[in-house]
Amino acid sequence: MNEEQISQSDECQNDLSKQLEAARQEAAENHDKYLRALAESENMRKRMERLCDDRVWHEKKRLLTQLLELADQLEAAFKYAPADDPVGTGIRMTYQQLQKTLDQEGVQTLQALGETFDPNIHEAIELTDGPGEPNKVTYEYRKGYTLNGKLLRPARVQVTKAH
Repeated sequence: MNEEQISQSDECQNDLSKQLEAARQEAAENHDKYLRALAESENMRKRMERLCDDRVWHEKKRLLTQLLELADQLEAAFKYAPADDPVGTGIRMTYQQLQKTLDQEGVQTLQALGETFDPNIHEAIELTDGPGEPNKVTYEYRKGYTLNGKLLRPARVQVTKAH
């Protein structure tokens, strides 16, 4: 081989090395873009999942809150209906079936009476002077409920004043 051929061979080798390095750099950039796109896709999937879960929670809460209003009305009605009256019996049976349905959906009654007032789960609508410890729930005007551990509806209560 003469010098000119060696020079051309070196140039060709340098050119190929440069092309190889450029291809490696482009491959690394494309791999990085792929990983970013994959992460963005996963984040979007998680956001959509949370959005759907939130939507389901709010719609379920809306429906169950309406059913709780119905339960309140039925409970008030059977307090005034004689136990041996067929209408009173029907109201009680309807109330019991509604409570069973609420239980199956994960709705639990909050215990309020005698508990320390907690503004996260109780709604104080009256303060009263009285014996005993301050900030205790002394009367429950409306039951409170949770749904799978989350507050569905706060209990409306009467609370003793702090002295």
